Amino acid sequence: MNKIFTLIIMTAMTVSLSAQKYVGGDISMLKKFLEEGAVYNDKDGNPVQPLVFFKEQGWNAMRVRLFVDPSKATENERKEGAIQDMDYVIALSKDIKAAGFKLMLDFHYSDTWTDPGKHSTPSAWSSMTADQLKTQIYDYTKDCLDKLNKAGVTPDFIQTGNEITVGMLWPTGHVYASGGAPSGGSWDYFAGYLANAIKACNEMCPQAQIVIHTEMHAPNDVPKFYQQLANYTDVKYDIIGLSYYPDWHGAFSVIDQTLTTLESQFADKKIMIVETGYGFEWQLKGATYNFTSIYPLTDEGQRKWTADFIEILNQHSNVNGLFWWYPEYTLNNIVFKGGSEDWSKDFTAGYWNASLFHYKTGNAHTALYEMKNFVGGSADISNTTVNRWTDDNWYSLNGRKYMEKPNKKGIYINNGRKVIVK
Repeated sequence: MNKIFTLIIMTAMTVSLSAQKYVGGDISMLKKFLEEGAVYNDKDGNPVQPLVFFKEQGWNAMRVRLFVDPSKATENERKEGAIQDMDYVIALSKDIKAAGFKLMLDFHYSDTWTDPGKHSTPSAWSSMTADQLKTQIYDYTKDCLDKLNKAGVTPDFIQTGNEITVGMLWPTGHVYASGGAPSGGSWDYFAGYLANAIKACNEMCPQAQIVIHTEMHAPNDVPKFYQQLANYTDVKYDIIGLSYYPDWHGAFSVIDQTLTTLESQFADKKIMIVETGYGFEWQLKGATYNFTSIYPLTDEGQRKWTADFIEILNQHSNVNGLFWWYPEYTLNNIVFKGGSEDWSKDFTAGYWNASLFHYKTGNAHTALYEMKNFVGGSADISNTTVNRWTDDNWYSLNGRKYMEKPNKKGIYINNGRKVIVK
């Protein structure tokens, strides 16, 4: 094998390995929707099996949440989707793994939803001291992962907490992202909970990558959170996970700048967008920002938003994951049947406005098809042959093909070589 050919092969292998990316969604309600009778179709109205269809569209990873005891959640919280106990998660995870997807497990460490506004300690743990909670979170995490291992659904990625920008297990684990904590809370307590959860993950699932998940309600606080966390050397993780919803968190420039800062300050960490979404008919409930003049609330507007977001993400070499939140939501054959509307099956609290299937028809939105471009679509370098390296086309490092030479700054592949465009 001559030196030039060897160099080409090595370049291809390097790009393929560095470009391992994951695209999918949090489909935690899919099992319930199918049980309720939901029917899913492609964009042309042809019936599909959801997991098979996602796979055909280039998706390769799925996220599932887990609550400690969701039977203790309120009725409305359960209607919103806080229903995932261990039995449910095992059953759904088996389907996900059988379909060939990587699995991300999202521990909420609560009986109900956790987000920047609430991180209630599970009712069964509510009388425990901080030291007892450290032991409990280790034991609980270890037990859950043991059950998943025995069921043959070992997670590939594990989130130790959901949107924990302001801590978890309140009040003791309540913190401020920029440092300090409200009365009763402590960074030492919070970091101790994380360290013990991660310890259990490493013991039970040593190959799994650990995700620390924050969100963007105060973008400047996101890097500060991870800077604070760096003070605790026993909190070892692999991936920075972010929630980003433009209706609540702002323009693309906000997430773009946050990603740039995180890549600069935490170059050893991969970054995943573990939750995102944009509407196709209405804005998200409680929206603070409005981008409908640029991205109309239509199928095409949602697709265009998705395409532009992916273009930004693909300019950040550390970003290797993109997950749409609640893509499976549809009321086709549940509320809307044969042209009629019947809400007697009252298992959902209302509309989720950023689904990737239409709530009435069950037809896939075109944004769903757009998602594969995050991993390169059909031009994924990991799937190319050596012949690709002799053509004159231009490709991003993750394999996305350009119609002409890119004019944006970055590193690209052309004729089998990495080329810097300044």
